[in-house]
Amino acid sequence: MFNYLELLWQFISTDFKLRYKNSYLGLVWIILKPLAMFSVIYVIWSNIFKQPPDYKMGLLLGIIIMNMFSEAVMMGMDSLMTKAGIILKIRFPREVVVYSGVTIALFDFLFNMIVFCIFSFFTPIHVTVEGFFLFFLAILSIFVLTLGISLFSSIIFIKLRDIHNLVEVFLQLIFWATPVYYTLEMLPENLQRIIKFNPLTLIVTYARKGLIAGDGIRVEDFLQLGVVFLFCCLVLFLGNMFFRRKVSKIAEYF
Repeated sequence: MFNYLELLWQFISTDFKLRYKNSYLGLVWIILKPLAMFSVIYVIWSNIFKQPPDYKMGLLLGIIIMNMFSEAVMMGMDSLMTKAGIILKIRFPREVVVYSGVTIALFDFLFNMIVFCIFSFFTPIHVTVEGFFLFFLAILSIFVLTLGISLFSSIIFIKLRDIHNLVEVFLQLIFWATPVYYTLEMLPENLQRIIKFNPLTLIVTYARKGLIAGDGIRVEDFLQLGVVFLFCCLVLFLGNMFFRRKVSKIAEYF
């Protein structure tokens, strides 16, 4: 796989340019979507609930992370289909196509984090070394998770096209089932226990804690997020096994 890093980068750079080739605003669209969602949710939610400290920055970060997850899953799922012409003509590891789709969403995330940093000048955040590493582990976890999911969904999508609509609905549901516009502390304890079964819950929660709170980080936070990271690695491992078993038969479905 490492022998094809140049090909991976070629796919990423080409697709990234094509996404905004005929767009007047170009890269501005990357940041407009999360900012629009942030504005609407913040205005509505701030009039319903009393806002905890740092709610504004926590909401923006949660939206940026979940947008990355949604876009990565959708682009990873579509990747084999969009590259069908190349796949049928050239011999190379097909995983490269899936990885490129997911990685483009990661680049969008990095652009949005620039906006987050600009906002932080007006609403100060408290970043520590420990907090930065906790945030990094959270983002690494969600990236690994999306790779694993995409390896499954890209194969299934080729055979079952209806899954595209199902995944879109699932992503909407998972957005509201993840503490993005609310925090875990806002929920009753019994509901907190249920929602923690969603791995994105701890990923978003600890990403916020690491990058915004910063000074209240414990060893237990790293241990809990470490368990989530291992689960994400398991999803990637199983997705890779599934992908390699099925990928040789995909040409007949194009």
